[in-house]
Amino acid sequence: MKKYLCIYISVFLLLNLVGCGTKGPLYIPEKKYPQDTTPEKK
Repeated sequence: MKKYLCIYISVFLLLNLVGCGTKGPLYIPEKKYPQDTTPEKK
């Protein structure tokens, strides 16, 4: 039982740490740096 609890806690912590990076340094706010969303004409 202790083994499963340890695995569960490890996975929970790992997912939380990964989730923190989704809007971390790589997140580009649209208001500060607007993206050109017009489709390219060929």
